[in-house]
Amino acid sequence: MIEKWNMWGDCTNYGCVPSKALIHMGKKSAKIKEALEYARTKRQEILDEESAELLEEKYGIKVIKWNAEFIDNSTIAVGEETISGKHIVIATGSSPRVIDIPNISPEDLLTNETIFEQKKLKNLVMIWGGYIGCELAAVFANLGVKVSLVQRNVKLIPREEEEASQLMDEILRAKGVDIYYAYTPVKAEKWKLVLEDKEWNQVKIKYDKVMIALGRAPNVDKLKLENIGVNYDKRWIVVDKYNRTSSKNIFAIGDCVAGNPQFTHWANHEGRGVLRNIFVPFWKKSVRDDNIPSCIYTDLEFARVGKTQAELEQLFGEDMIVSKILYFETNDRSKLTEDTQGFVKINFCRLNGKIFGATIVNSKAGEMLPVLTSAMNNNISAYKLSSQMFSYPTQSELIKKVADSFVASTLGNIKAELKFFLKKNVLQIITAIIWISIIVWFLYYKSICGLSNQDIAINFYNFVRNNYWWPIIYILIYAIRPIVMFPATFLTFLSGALFGVWWGFLYTMVWENLSANFAYLLGKIFGKNIIKPWSSGLLSDLKKRFEHKSFMPVLMTRLLFFPFDIVNYVSGILKVNWRWFALATLVGIIPWALVFILAGAAFYKEEITSITDAVSNVDVTMLYLAAALFIVTIVVARVLKKFDVK
Repeated sequence: MIEKWNMWGDCTNYGCVPSKALIHMGKKSAKIKEALEYARTKRQEILDEESAELLEEKYGIKVIKWNAEFIDNSTIAVGEETISGKHIVIATGSSPRVIDIPNISPEDLLTNETIFEQKKLKNLVMIWGGYIGCELAAVFANLGVKVSLVQRNVKLIPREEEEASQLMDEILRAKGVDIYYAYTPVKAEKWKLVLEDKEWNQVKIKYDKVMIALGRAPNVDKLKLENIGVNYDKRWIVVDKYNRTSSKNIFAIGDCVAGNPQFTHWANHEGRGVLRNIFVPFWKKSVRDDNIPSCIYTDLEFARVGKTQAELEQLFGEDMIVSKILYFETNDRSKLTEDTQGFVKINFCRLNGKIFGATIVNSKAGEMLPVLTSAMNNNISAYKLSSQMFSYPTQSELIKKVADSFVASTLGNIKAELKFFLKKNVLQIITAIIWISIIVWFLYYKSICGLSNQDIAINFYNFVRNNYWWPIIYILIYAIRPIVMFPATFLTFLSGALFGVWWGFLYTMVWENLSANFAYLLGKIFGKNIIKPWSSGLLSDLKKRFEHKSFMPVLMTRLLFFPFDIVNYVSGILKVNWRWFALATLVGIIPWALVFILAGAAFYKEEITSITDAVSNVDVTMLYLAAALFIVTIVVARVLKKFDVK
């Protein structure tokens, strides 16, 4: 383990640990000096329990206190020494972002790395709200500090539910915190901070210290990632779903990763996933799409998992989301303990009750939220949650009551809900009825006639050969063939045997493209609600890949001879750009169509009576041409895939 800074990073030293100690002291009405000393003492106790010496003594982990620089993909320079490893994990964390405010001396401009080291505070200005700003504003207000909070947005915690942001405003104001919405600091004048809004209006607020809570920046600039070609965007490291960088033996976790939520528990979760995949590489699993709980700690805790109501309504529309909220003032245990502030809000999918997101605000919200996180991770719906037994009297019983509320409103209005469902899915229902009818008719026809697929093919062959209009009918049959999943390769082969090379190729190009687009349409109809914006799994991974470039992935599936209908259906489900899909299909099927048509043309006959008759007097030249084209197509496909031609 190479650590150039303090062991255990930002959370233990300057984040979660000291701030929670201050919250505890604030509830005891402690003075600011006493509280800060207590926070530093408790922090040191935890650090002493997890020191570098104890790591080596207990677990044999060698800790090197120095900066690390990459030499190559398996070698790191640590001062004058080098260390090599088969796998390397980057977990360098982040540092607080800062801004320059004219006329404020550096020692009066604080971050979370310096605020806990203060000896006293009297007038503190917090720059920006969000998690850090709101939490520390509440903490220091409890400790007798006069706090002013400057928020550039019109909400204190804009990523949270509207009700949560409003309640946070009420809580902070009740503590004496002054809040300035939609303002930006521009300069300082004689111990007063000048704020300005978009219309150039100014206000001045008194300060002793100003704390910047603008978020975090990754610690990657000194790693020399350019030496190993690891991709990073605006200094954030880019990883795949297994937390691998562009150099597959090098992993990255935590705050330094692009797109990551900056939570200690998330970095911990990623680290566990990386270790699992290193030790069990043949059964890799991603953790990056897991539902992530979060919590803001004031006197009340603001805990959330999943999407907010506003985010879900933007994704699916207002009519698809049912949000239910109940307040702790209705909960018996909360009444008994006089802990009635806050609420439980759960966002459900209409009718089926799937949980898309939840927020709990309560003094014990962080302890209650895992119930809903587990429900989301295990696809436990409102109906199952409602049927679960909770102890009485408990505050967590309110979770069940919210689920009860959804179930009661849905079942109590079931006719309207079913009508909505039928209206929303009418196209899928009609298509399914037609689809099932065709499949049933096809199977019934085979059964009553006692025909095998070979018998049907021979009868079909002779019928087509003796009917003038059957090329057109054949095209139509081929086009709707995906409904019964009859093999496309067999019909393509048969077209060569029926019509010869050139006419067979012409007909096949028409009907195979019609067939592909028909299956694409079916996939799009039935795949309407299969892939959610945050869902995981193979289809979700493919969707993300196809969003960036559709032509080449589809073309590769054609040239590499992936199952024809599966590609069509999946492309429709993923809503691949239709123009690129159609063009890639038109180009990609040419070589394979020729392969099977040439092979089929080798068996071209006026009429056949059996499979034995069909394979007699074969034109071997045609088979050789088909085999040669097969090899050439595979080689070209491999070359294109290697160089990723766009």
